[in-house]
Amino acid sequence: MTIPDPATPYAAAAPGDAGLGTDAAREAWRAMLALTFGGEAPSRMHAVCQTCDLTPAALKILLLLSSGPRPMRELVETCRHDPSYLTSVVDLLERRGVARREPHPTDRRAKRVVMTEEGVRVLAHAEEMLSVPPASLQLLTPDEQRQLLELLMRVVDAEPGIHPAMRPRPVPAPSG
Repeated sequence: MTIPDPATPYAAAAPGDAGLGTDAAREAWRAMLALTFGGEAPSRMHAVCQTCDLTPAALKILLLLSSGPRPMRELVETCRHDPSYLTSVVDLLERRGVARREPHPTDRRAKRVVMTEEGVRVLAHAEEMLSVPPASLQLLTPDEQRQLLELLMRVVDAEPGIHPAMRPRPVPAPSG
Protein backbone atom coordinates (compact mmCIF):
# COMPACT_ATOMS: atom_id res chain seq x y z
CA MET A 1 0.00 0.00 0.00
CA THR A 2 1.30 3.44 -0.93
CA ILE A 3 1.04 6.10 1.74
CA PRO A 4 -0.14 9.44 0.29
CA ASP A 5 2.20 12.39 0.30
CA PRO A 6 1.04 14.75 3.07
CA ALA A 7 1.47 17.69 0.69
CA THR A 8 -1.40 16.47 -1.51
CA PRO A 9 -4.86 17.96 -0.92
CA TYR A 10 -6.27 14.47 -0.25
CA ALA A 11 -3.87 13.58 2.56
CA ALA A 12 -5.38 12.87 5.95
CA ALA A 13 -5.56 15.88 8.23
CA ALA A 14 -6.43 16.42 11.83
CA PRO A 15 -10.19 16.81 12.42
CA GLY A 16 -11.16 20.45 12.24
CA ASP A 17 -8.06 21.42 10.22
CA ALA A 18 -8.99 24.89 8.96
CA GLY A 19 -7.42 24.26 5.55
CA LEU A 20 -9.57 21.23 4.80
CA GLY A 21 -12.98 22.18 6.17
CA THR A 22 -14.89 21.82 9.39
CA ASP A 23 -15.80 18.58 11.07
CA ALA A 24 -19.33 19.09 9.76
CA ALA A 25 -18.04 19.48 6.19
CA ARG A 26 -15.96 16.31 6.52
CA GLU A 27 -18.93 14.36 7.84
CA ALA A 28 -21.24 15.78 5.15
CA TRP A 29 -18.70 14.56 2.59
CA ARG A 30 -18.62 11.15 4.29
CA ALA A 31 -22.43 11.07 4.09
CA MET A 32 -22.30 11.81 0.33
CA LEU A 33 -19.70 9.06 -0.12
CA ALA A 34 -21.84 6.65 1.91
CA LEU A 35 -24.79 7.37 -0.39
CA THR A 36 -22.60 6.96 -3.49
CA PHE A 37 -20.75 3.80 -2.49
CA GLY A 38 -23.41 2.25 -0.28
CA GLY A 39 -27.13 2.56 0.01
CA GLU A 40 -29.16 2.09 -3.13
CA ALA A 41 -26.78 3.78 -5.60
CA PRO A 42 -24.47 0.87 -6.49
CA SER A 43 -27.29 -1.62 -7.02
CA ARG A 44 -29.26 0.96 -9.02
CA MET A 45 -26.25 1.69 -11.25
CA HIS A 46 -25.69 -2.05 -11.74
CA ALA A 47 -29.34 -2.58 -12.71
CA VAL A 48 -29.32 0.38 -15.13
CA CYS A 49 -26.09 -0.74 -16.78
CA GLN A 50 -27.33 -4.30 -17.06
CA THR A 51 -30.66 -3.19 -18.53
CA CYS A 52 -28.94 -0.88 -21.04
CA ASP A 53 -26.12 -3.36 -21.78
CA LEU A 54 -23.45 -0.79 -20.90
CA THR A 55 -20.65 -0.49 -18.38
CA PRO A 56 -20.67 2.45 -15.92
CA ALA A 57 -17.82 4.04 -17.91
CA ALA A 58 -19.79 3.68 -21.16
CA LEU A 59 -22.87 5.19 -19.54
CA LYS A 60 -20.80 8.16 -18.32
CA ILE A 61 -19.45 8.77 -21.82
CA LEU A 62 -22.94 8.50 -23.29
CA LEU A 63 -24.08 11.12 -20.77
CA LEU A 64 -21.20 13.40 -21.85
CA LEU A 65 -22.20 12.94 -25.49
CA SER A 66 -25.75 14.12 -24.73
CA SER A 67 -24.60 17.71 -25.16
CA GLY A 68 -23.04 17.03 -28.55
CA PRO A 69 -20.13 15.27 -30.25
CA ARG A 70 -16.86 15.17 -28.31
CA PRO A 71 -13.31 14.66 -29.55
CA MET A 72 -11.69 11.50 -28.17
CA ARG A 73 -8.99 13.67 -26.59
CA GLU A 74 -11.61 15.68 -24.66
CA LEU A 75 -13.26 12.48 -23.40
CA VAL A 76 -9.88 11.23 -22.16
CA GLU A 77 -9.34 14.49 -20.25
CA THR A 78 -12.90 14.77 -18.89
CA CYS A 79 -13.15 11.14 -17.78
CA ARG A 80 -9.52 10.94 -16.64
CA HIS A 81 -9.13 7.59 -18.38
CA ASP A 82 -6.09 6.14 -20.04
CA PRO A 83 -6.47 6.66 -23.83
CA SER A 84 -6.35 2.91 -24.53
CA TYR A 85 -9.09 2.27 -21.96
CA LEU A 86 -11.25 5.04 -23.41
CA THR A 87 -10.77 3.51 -26.86
CA SER A 88 -12.09 0.18 -25.55
CA VAL A 89 -15.11 1.93 -23.99
CA VAL A 90 -15.90 3.73 -27.25
CA ASP A 91 -15.51 0.39 -29.06
CA LEU A 92 -18.21 -0.98 -26.74
CA LEU A 93 -20.46 2.03 -27.45
CA GLU A 94 -20.04 1.43 -31.19
CA ARG A 95 -20.77 -2.31 -30.88
CA ARG A 96 -23.86 -1.47 -28.85
CA GLY A 97 -24.93 0.99 -31.59
CA VAL A 98 -25.28 3.96 -29.23
CA ALA A 99 -22.34 6.01 -30.54
CA ARG A 100 -20.02 6.17 -33.52
CA ARG A 101 -16.66 7.69 -34.34
CA GLU A 102 -16.41 10.18 -37.14
CA PRO A 103 -13.66 12.43 -38.48
CA HIS A 104 -13.22 15.70 -36.62
CA PRO A 105 -14.52 18.54 -38.86
CA THR A 106 -11.43 20.75 -38.43
CA ASP A 107 -8.62 18.38 -37.38
CA ARG A 108 -7.90 15.61 -39.88
CA ARG A 109 -5.80 13.75 -37.31
CA ALA A 110 -8.57 13.55 -34.72
CA LYS A 111 -11.77 11.57 -34.30
CA ARG A 112 -14.82 12.62 -32.41
CA VAL A 113 -17.54 10.50 -30.88
CA VAL A 114 -21.19 11.14 -31.73
CA MET A 115 -24.28 9.71 -30.05
CA THR A 116 -26.64 7.84 -32.39
CA GLU A 117 -30.44 7.86 -32.27
CA GLU A 118 -30.24 4.55 -30.42
CA GLY A 119 -27.91 6.26 -27.96
CA VAL A 120 -30.47 9.01 -27.37
CA ARG A 121 -33.12 6.38 -26.69
CA VAL A 122 -30.89 4.29 -24.39
CA LEU A 123 -29.68 7.33 -22.47
CA ALA A 124 -33.25 8.59 -21.94
CA HIS A 125 -34.18 5.17 -20.52
CA ALA A 126 -31.09 5.11 -18.28
CA GLU A 127 -31.71 8.64 -17.00
CA GLU A 128 -35.34 7.79 -16.26
CA MET A 129 -34.25 4.77 -14.19
CA LEU A 130 -31.50 6.73 -12.41
CA SER A 131 -33.74 9.70 -11.61
CA VAL A 132 -36.11 7.74 -9.37
CA PRO A 133 -35.11 8.82 -5.86
CA PRO A 134 -34.32 6.15 -3.29
CA ALA A 135 -36.94 5.49 -0.62
CA SER A 136 -34.64 7.05 1.98
CA LEU A 137 -35.26 10.52 0.49
CA GLN A 138 -38.93 10.15 1.35
CA LEU A 139 -37.90 10.62 5.00
CA LEU A 140 -37.53 14.31 4.14
CA THR A 141 -40.51 16.59 3.65
CA PRO A 142 -40.93 18.19 0.21
CA ASP A 143 -39.55 21.46 1.64
CA GLU A 144 -36.52 19.63 3.08
CA GLN A 145 -35.98 17.91 -0.27
CA ARG A 146 -35.94 21.32 -2.02
CA GLN A 147 -33.56 22.67 0.63
CA LEU A 148 -31.26 19.67 0.17
CA LEU A 149 -31.28 20.20 -3.60
CA GLU A 150 -30.46 23.90 -3.21
CA LEU A 151 -27.52 23.13 -0.89
CA LEU A 152 -26.18 20.37 -3.12
CA MET A 153 -26.49 22.58 -6.21
CA ARG A 154 -24.33 25.21 -4.49
CA VAL A 155 -21.69 22.56 -3.83
CA VAL A 156 -21.93 21.19 -7.39
CA ASP A 157 -21.68 24.72 -8.81
CA ALA A 158 -18.39 25.16 -6.93
CA GLU A 159 -16.94 22.05 -8.64
CA PRO A 160 -15.68 23.14 -12.09
CA GLY A 161 -14.75 19.56 -13.02
CA ILE A 162 -18.38 18.41 -13.13
CA HIS A 163 -19.51 18.42 -16.76
CA PRO A 164 -22.75 20.35 -17.42
CA ALA A 165 -24.44 17.15 -18.64
CA MET A 166 -23.99 15.68 -15.16
CA ARG A 167 -25.28 18.63 -13.17
CA PRO A 168 -28.71 18.54 -11.52
CA ARG A 169 -31.40 20.80 -12.85
CA PRO A 170 -33.09 23.45 -10.67
CA VAL A 171 -36.65 22.68 -9.64
CA PRO A 172 -39.17 25.52 -9.78
CA ALA A 173 -40.51 26.67 -6.44
CA PRO A 174 -44.00 25.37 -5.68
CA SER A 175 -46.78 27.77 -6.53
CA GLY A 176 -49.21 28.88 -3.91
